[in-house]
Amino acid sequence: MLRIVQLSDTHVPDVPGKRELRLRALAHAVDLANSLSPALVIHTGDAADTGQESEYALVRAEMDKLNAPYVITPGNRDSRPRMRQAFSDLPWVDEGEGPLDYVVDAGPLSVIGFDSKGHKTNKGWADEARREDLRAMLERTKDRPVLLMMHHPPYEIPEIPDPRQYVDWSHAEGICDVVNDYPNVQAVACGHVHRHITGFTVGHAPSFVLPCNAPDLRKGPAKELGDAAAVMCIDFDDEGRLADIRLEVVPVSAQATS
Repeated sequence: MLRIVQLSDTHVPDVPGKRELRLRALAHAVDLANSLSPALVIHTGDAADTGQESEYALVRAEMDKLNAPYVITPGNRDSRPRMRQAFSDLPWVDEGEGPLDYVVDAGPLSVIGFDSKGHKTNKGWADEARREDLRAMLERTKDRPVLLMMHHPPYEIPEIPDPRQYVDWSHAEGICDVVNDYPNVQAVACGHVHRHITGFTVGHAPSFVLPCNAPDLRKGPAKELGDAAAVMCIDFDDEGRLADIRLEVVPVSAQATS
């Protein structure tokens, strides 16, 4: 079995009060992830709250406590240049100035990080050129099972006030069309909407959203999690085929005494 653990939307600020709360939440999520013995940890964006250098230093200090390699894809609140600077020594970070895309391998599985961050907007961006970038990564990995990760979910979520999270909805539909051309895509992991979302697909592939890691920013039913640590546990069989997806939640009080 191959296990991937997802974190998302840590929104770490460098502001007294909120800084301590959200760093503590990230530390608990890291502890929970470590207890699950993953081969890789993925973070689906909004690592920092305002994209400042000092925020990434705080995030990195906690993420480096993971017992497994990790990758992060930019969210709308992230700064690509400062993220690249903070994690520049890690193999998934390139030296470019554009979208931060990458492919990393974990056993029989390839993990594709697709940067859906838009320009001067909180919404996602995946125009024709960006979809061709995604297609190129999927073409490189067409002979391997793939877990695709991005910040913005490319499907309508009726339960939220704004159900469409892309600047132009043709961008989201285009992502689904691209994924449909690659049956090896096993699942699509997303963040951004600060809720636990399941039951949707991106093209043919099942997709899910992990609740926000910052407890004060959780929305909808995810508020009921309180300050509990929550991660997504994504299991694959020995050939890299999706086996199980489940939300793992541990109250902070239980973590502290375990």
